[in-house]
Amino acid sequence: MNKLSGKNIGVLCGGWSDERPVSLDSGKSAYESLLSNNLNAFLFDFQYDDIGLLSKFIKSNNIDLVLNLIHGSGGEDGLVQSYLDRLSIKYVGSNSKSSKLSFNKVHTKEIWLRNKLKTPNYLKLSDNISSKKIEEIFDEKFILKPCESGSSVGIKIFNSANFYSSSYTDILKKLSLNSANVHNYFIEEFIASPEYTAPIINNKVFPVIKIETKREFYNYEAKYLDNDTIFSFPEFSKDIHENINSTCMRAFNSIGCFNWGRVDFFMDKDLSINLIEINSIPGMTDHSLVPKSAKKNGFSYDQLLLLLLEY
Repeated sequence: MNKLSGKNIGVLCGGWSDERPVSLDSGKSAYESLLSNNLNAFLFDFQYDDIGLLSKFIKSNNIDLVLNLIHGSGGEDGLVQSYLDRLSIKYVGSNSKSSKLSFNKVHTKEIWLRNKLKTPNYLKLSDNISSKKIEEIFDEKFILKPCESGSSVGIKIFNSANFYSSSYTDILKKLSLNSANVHNYFIEEFIASPEYTAPIINNKVFPVIKIETKREFYNYEAKYLDNDTIFSFPEFSKDIHENINSTCMRAFNSIGCFNWGRVDFFMDKDLSINLIEINSIPGMTDHSLVPKSAKKNGFSYDQLLLLLLEY
């Protein structure tokens, strides 16, 4: 608390992506928590991509430190971080370069593979996508994903057999894509294993959460609308626990991410880890996954924020 005494903390939220509603909730939760701890907090709904608006907010409130809670495009892809760098303002979390890399799922997977880290098989969509490639790489099902998005927005599952012996035009039609936007997507093998997430706080792995949903996968509805999604803290043997922590930190560090975030992964019955993606700015409502994990480690929501801001 002493490190933050007298500091003016700016909480950025909102943004202009599909994840704006979630970001507004994260920002409001953090702002109210900081105020309740008698800290000098200022909330800014950065709803238009204009560095001038951000500069005005920072200067008019003499902001010393920024907690960026803008999810999705703009907030997690390195843009806001680059603005803060230009304005010479210190902020919590990964820098512009690592944020940009981690936000692009294909670039992230490429780096992981170069670092001998396992991730589901995938195929970047392009003008020469063929049914032969789909048949070679994918078994029964695959998932269509945007290269850059969060909160499972735009994700769909398809049966691979429906694409065998299909022309390029037919493939695009079945995927509901066109030649103008096909480059913004990739397809990934469907993994029928439980999903887990490893929150990272101050560059340490916090308790891993297992996610169970009655839906086919952990989609937007399962995250934000369903009441029957189960979040639990599984017990692992010492060796498995150390392997999870080591793998997730390697995944996080290989992208150059810093301070805090979340690494999502599948783990099958043989306890083999298949990395999915990195969230460099996870949800921060009091019921979001990172606060849940911090609570398991004995930290309240208020204490979690202080951990992040004082690091």
